[in-house]
Amino acid sequence: MDSVASANSTEPEVLDNRRQTPDRRVSPRRKVLRGGRTFWPNGDSAECTVYNCSETGAKLEISGFAPNAFELVVDGDPVRRACLVVWRKANFVGVKFQNPSQLLASSPGNATRTTADFAKYVEECQRLAQRVGPSDSKMLLEMAEAWKIAVRRLRKKARNVSL
Repeated sequence: MDSVASANSTEPEVLDNRRQTPDRRVSPRRKVLRGGRTFWPNGDSAECTVYNCSETGAKLEISGFAPNAFELVVDGDPVRRACLVVWRKANFVGVKFQNPSQLLASSPGNATRTTADFAKYVEECQRLAQRVGPSDSKMLLEMAEAWKIAVRRLRKKARNVSL
């Protein structure tokens, strides 16, 4: 009975020690308030808000359901991150990035390559919009506009980095 009592007496101490360190993250997070988009394995996507971010993870607000694994693109950032959900609370999720080494700042050359890739997506969406019905055409043209915005932002970012 003494061993059970001693085991129970140390458990609150362990919990109290964890509570004394409220931020147990591997890398420090910085507060941000940026839009983003999650891309799910089934092909769906959803808009989200990024509240904080680090090299290893982020806190997101997503309306509705979010799968346990998805990719994240933060507005103004050319990197697409593979994420795993590590916690959930209401519409908020905490995610851990799968490949933190990809999070290093991209060089202007990488941004240029990405803008060229995105420009191809604009063209492809516009080409496909001509071949489908009105409702699908509208969606594809909206996607083309979103890619155009991404291209403009990346070009601006590449100019600022090279200055």
